[in-house]
Amino acid sequence: MEPLVSIITPAFNASRYLVSFFESVLNQDYSNYELIFINDGSTDDTAQIALRYKKSFEEKGHRFVYLAKENGGQAAALNTGFPYMKGKYFIWPDSDDTLCSDNLSAKVDFMEENPSIDLGIAWAKHVDENGSDLGILKRIPVENDDLFRDLLVSNNVQFCPGIYIIRTSTFKKCYPNLHIDESRAGQNYQLLLPIAYRYNYAYINKVLYTYILHPTSHSNSKQHDEQAQLERFERQERLLLRLIDHICIQDDKAEMSTLVRQHFQGIYLRIANEHIDRRKAADSIYSLCRMRCVSYKDIIYAFATFVGIKLK
Repeated sequence: MEPLVSIITPAFNASRYLVSFFESVLNQDYSNYELIFINDGSTDDTAQIALRYKKSFEEKGHRFVYLAKENGGQAAALNTGFPYMKGKYFIWPDSDDTLCSDNLSAKVDFMEENPSIDLGIAWAKHVDENGSDLGILKRIPVENDDLFRDLLVSNNVQFCPGIYIIRTSTFKKCYPNLHIDESRAGQNYQLLLPIAYRYNYAYINKVLYTYILHPTSHSNSKQHDEQAQLERFERQERLLLRLIDHICIQDDKAEMSTLVRQHFQGIYLRIANEHIDRRKAADSIYSLCRMRCVSYKDIIYAFATFVGIKLK
């Protein structure tokens, strides 16, 4: 019998996209799955559409769990849904993207054929809202591949969640209480980092997901507002430092924490340059100098900011 796969998906005001998402799930060529859908305080027609599709899923023999809560962000919504998962594996696609028809079958086949693997990583097709092709999103493995380190500094990694599949038993080892940090940012870090550090991962070299660029989505809103940019990255930095403290053995904590701080000071320096914020640039270059990890590029960005030149 095919192993059960849990699909857990939060949604906030996603009514424009839900029909496409639900249809892509219903059109899977894999039959043994359940859908756990969390309405994260939506004020549009998300509830009505989800409940209408609930009947469609149940008519095809699929368990559909509909959960509604006050808006609290994706991490909090996932925490609401985790206790309902019954699958041997789980995925957590976004409600405004779509799954290729073989998303589940290809992933399950790969995981069943590789029982030592805890995390499978596929590819995604990147398109805009009109369906225009923007390329393929994939991680390109290198010699001495280190997904954990690359996740910490967003190097050669993709954060479209529908490309991943996790063994539920491994997730429960990482989070016995089925509860991740309810930060407003970084739920993908929390699901991926513990497995990348402690367990085995491998690559499914196939496009299995369509990641749709929505200019009005949360991740693309206020992207040119300096304070919003800083607050977003500061939240990520704090979360990653907490995760390092929780995940890493003592010998690795100092190195990984410095790596994260260096990475984010570099980001803050580039944001300062974008807005010619000399005070923030000075703070960032001073922090990098104190850590003894300032680069020539950092110096160039700082100097350009001080003299009022925006770099691309």
